[in-house]
Amino acid sequence: MTTFADSHFFKRYRSAILYIGLIFFLILSIPYDPNLFTGSSFEDLVSLENWFGLATYRTSFIAESPFVGSDVRGYYNWAIALALALLLFWAFGRKIRQTFQADDDRVFYWLRVLLRYRLALAITFIGLVKIIPIQLPEPTISELHTEYGDFLLWKLYYLTNGIATAGYLPVIGALEIVGGLFLLNRRTAIIGSGLLIAVLLNVVIVNYVYEIGEQVYSSFLLLLAVVIFSYDWPRFYQLLIKKTATIPDGFWPVYGRSVAGIRPYLQALFLLLIAVFSVQAYLSWKNSDYPFPDEKGLEGAAGVYDVKDFVWKGDTIPYSLSDTLRWKDVVFEKWNTLSIRGNRSVKVDSLKPRIAFNRERNYEYLGNGGREFFGYTSKQGTDKRTTTIKLTGKVSKGHTFAFIVERPDKRTVLLDGVNQLGDSLHVRLEKVNKKYLLHEGRRKPIRIY
Repeated sequence: MTTFADSHFFKRYRSAILYIGLIFFLILSIPYDPNLFTGSSFEDLVSLENWFGLATYRTSFIAESPFVGSDVRGYYNWAIALALALLLFWAFGRKIRQTFQADDDRVFYWLRVLLRYRLALAITFIGLVKIIPIQLPEPTISELHTEYGDFLLWKLYYLTNGIATAGYLPVIGALEIVGGLFLLNRRTAIIGSGLLIAVLLNVVIVNYVYEIGEQVYSSFLLLLAVVIFSYDWPRFYQLLIKKTATIPDGFWPVYGRSVAGIRPYLQALFLLLIAVFSVQAYLSWKNSDYPFPDEKGLEGAAGVYDVKDFVWKGDTIPYSLSDTLRWKDVVFEKWNTLSIRGNRSVKVDSLKPRIAFNRERNYEYLGNGGREFFGYTSKQGTDKRTTTIKLTGKVSKGHTFAFIVERPDKRTVLLDGVNQLGDSLHVRLEKVNKKYLLHEGRRKPIRIY
């Protein structure tokens, strides 16, 4: 069995450290979050969003910031959990030891079991949304027509990986899934934890560098992997670093009759949960436009349009690099989103990107400071030549337009209407025959293997 031979302090207080660690991680494994599940119907409760939220929950005595950036208040929850663990052990430590009558090796074993399954559940779900392009989709037309410096750092990272063609993202997702599945077996836990340490160290660094906002949670997953790996580290060090004879682990867990009876069923249930989520994630991605809205846009209008004429309150405003009223270009997405690029400053939505099937799908405009995004509803006119659309700002909800749309030909869109203040506006848009090299591809594919 593993021998703890580090320091006199650890030898003396080994038992206390293990019990405190067990209580600490138990506290951080309780899904204490009143907003963990969203939706009121049964269909909402068993949705992909809620399953993913349950698998990746974090105990939040102090709420973490919902915005991207360098806020690390979530680490306060670690401090609170550690203080509670110390307090509980100080108050009930002797009674706990007398009740369980377990030696240090058994305590450490059950601690590792808790951490193995806690980490395996989270990391396999995270890996699945990378293999199935749910978390990091390809860029939209609006994003392709946004200047590089108008994106927040995290959005640049997401877009860069979303267009990667060398299999980077699926490989990372596969490594996370393989590492998580290795954790389900005690014999392969060392392989899984070692693999995940390498992957999660990269994830933690990326979160800090690109200010994705998941610094605390990614650090927590890395901590779980390190604790699991630490059990076999002495033998690992002896064998691979010192290259000396190494005694195998002699500890063999002994289960009671009740634990031994339900253990196979719990393992099967765990694997079934992963399988169900995999199928649900694939079907949700295949049968929807996630993470973009499912509502269809104007038929045949998708593309980027140059603003040829711009008449504001009866005055024609020529093309300008400084006028804050005039639009530069307009993008119609395939779904019911329209984005406008102009010279006015745009409020950036800096919320963290989330898996959000039940809530508003906001990924397309998060982290974009170069365009103003509008959702719209449309209604066919009685003469079938015109369409009435109402635009509502996705970030600035009070910014609205009501337009009558005419399309005299396939390339031209005429907008006549008013804004929320009643100011009249006439715009003539002409579609740009734009070819994207990203979609055209290379004459010869790049090979990196």
